[in-house]
Amino acid sequence: MRSQGKEPFQFFSTAHIVELTRRVARTLQELRDGIRDVTGSSIFHHTFGALRDRPFAAHRYASDFARWAAEVLQDWPVAERLAFMDPTEFPSIRELRERMVQVIDDRLAEEGEIVPAPPGREFHFAQCISLIFPIGQMAQTLPELCEGIRRASARTLFFHLVEARLRIGRCTNDLSCWLTDSLEAPELARRLDRLDLLAPSTEDLRQQVLAALEVRI
Repeated sequence: MRSQGKEPFQFFSTAHIVELTRRVARTLQELRDGIRDVTGSSIFHHTFGALRDRPFAAHRYASDFARWAAEVLQDWPVAERLAFMDPTEFPSIRELRERMVQVIDDRLAEEGEIVPAPPGREFHFAQCISLIFPIGQMAQTLPELCEGIRRASARTLFFHLVEARLRIGRCTNDLSCWLTDSLEAPELARRLDRLDLLAPSTEDLRQQVLAALEVRI
């Protein structure tokens, strides 16, 4: 492992502008068709965004789709199947979308009446525009990286650890990429890649990251 990275690690954060689309679902079939047709930013908002905007384990369901199926449609079988899908395990929105559509298709193929949502409880698809900006902090060494993680906001951690998977296109993160490519510490990168990204809270996730890194300090 190098004592100093070839290039500094730059910390970023995000801001998100959310807007409603004109797509509305009243039944499970319409939810399925909406998931198939809406933009990738809408899928991101209702899955990754749902994790980002509340404590990681503050809700039983890891997506807005699962929550609506349970609380409004009261379709517990499909809600549980959607809830068991961890968005962070998918390296692309396309794969996540396809898996959710398949889960709902399987449910629609089963026997049993599919009850529509009561009036006023429809699912309204939204999408978000993400604004990414540097926070003015960089790290050149492992101790500096750890200090940056201690000071990072929840949104900064989420951007580099969770959202990064979609940008990179595989199940890793910005920190692991920098550790491998710049600091030449692939063993530390592998430790980070094994972390539970659905930790009970952002603070728990922060402590997991620090514990994985500080073994080499």
